[in-house]
Amino acid sequence: MGGGRQALYRCLLACLLTGLSSCGIEDYAFLYPVSGRIEVELNSKTTITLSIAEASEYFTHFALYYRIYISAVPLLGSISQGDLSTLNTSLASDYSAFLPYTSNTDSTISTSVGSLFRNHNYYTLTVEEADIEDLLSPNSRNKTITLDFIQSPGTIPVLIIDNTSYRLQRSTGNGLFNPIPEDRYFLNTPELNTKTTATPASINTDVAALPSGSTADVRYTYVALYIVAAGIDPNFSPIYSAPTFIAVLRLPEQI
Repeated sequence: MGGGRQALYRCLLACLLTGLSSCGIEDYAFLYPVSGRIEVELNSKTTITLSIAEASEYFTHFALYYRIYISAVPLLGSISQGDLSTLNTSLASDYSAFLPYTSNTDSTISTSVGSLFRNHNYYTLTVEEADIEDLLSPNSRNKTITLDFIQSPGTIPVLIIDNTSYRLQRSTGNGLFNPIPEDRYFLNTPELNTKTTATPASINTDVAALPSGSTADVRYTYVALYIVAAGIDPNFSPIYSAPTFIAVLRLPEQI
């Protein structure tokens, strides 16, 4: 017994001296999900505290993911889970697909979150005249951001941080598609909400058209939003925390 105990102690000492990886314990890159308070004001505004339980060495920034959904329903008040299928059946379906991830903080899901977003055509928000990754870098931890989609015709939605407003813009998918209108603002315009421009993958991949068979003389648009902690693992591959659902907000009307 004494010899076995001494051998165990020697093994543990070797692990401490040479690193845990030499004992078969790998350094697993894991990011905690965003756990800060999220407040939603009707269907037009959300405030998010950028808190995470612990900032991993692999953490590089917070990322905001979105997808736009065309609807025939002009919902004016707060949007609940029960409203999603009424607005657009694809919105309800995508929300259900994300739900197991948003309710699970297991580290094993971090490598699959990027594929989840891509498979459902969710993209990262951008801002005009700034790099959003710089704005949401580790220095933004514990700060508060606001996404303001004020329902005033022609008023461009903004991201507010450190008392500074930045106009929100849609993604280009790193050049994979061409969103229209070209200004990429989050406004409900005819170019954005018509089925002919929402369908082709080369144009508005970030927009879900009206469900098949649906018709509407007047169309409205809504955006679903999620937030993750994002980073790079030791192999220089992107990793993500479990996503946190933010809200579904309505895009302001064009003037």
